[in-house]
Amino acid sequence: MTDAITYVGKRSLASEKTVLLVDDDEDILTLLEVLVHRDGFKILMAEDGETALTKMKEKPDGMVLDLYMPGTDGFRVLESLETLPIAPPVIVITGSPNQSDIEKVSRSPLVKAVLKKPIRQNDLLAALHKALNTVADPPKPKKVEE
Repeated sequence: MTDAITYVGKRSLASEKTVLLVDDDEDILTLLEVLVHRDGFKILMAEDGETALTKMKEKPDGMVLDLYMPGTDGFRVLESLETLPIAPPVIVITGSPNQSDIEKVSRSPLVKAVLKKPIRQNDLLAALHKALNTVADPPKPKKVEE
């Protein structure tokens, strides 16, 4: 029996990739976890920039990064990532209406998208799939109850 879905090209399944989620707001971090995991991605989480930089040792394939956090903010995280020989693509999320901040982070070669809060699930997942060249995992078959 053949699979009903055929993947063309070099796209990977989301379950083959790990995404580091970084936000100081625990509720937003939990929401991001649910949204990103829904398509199959493996998840790492950090509640601040310093923890995010420490978790880079686990070599995540991508990052969703809040800009404004106490301590090491998203701007500093990006600056640190840019010094690494290999760094993941970054999706920036922000609640800031400050256009100059958005333009500043958009200049980073690592930033693949900037999304304004509140985050729309389809926008976030589309940005991640594009940045990581992935597709959502196929739905798992439902168990038939006897």
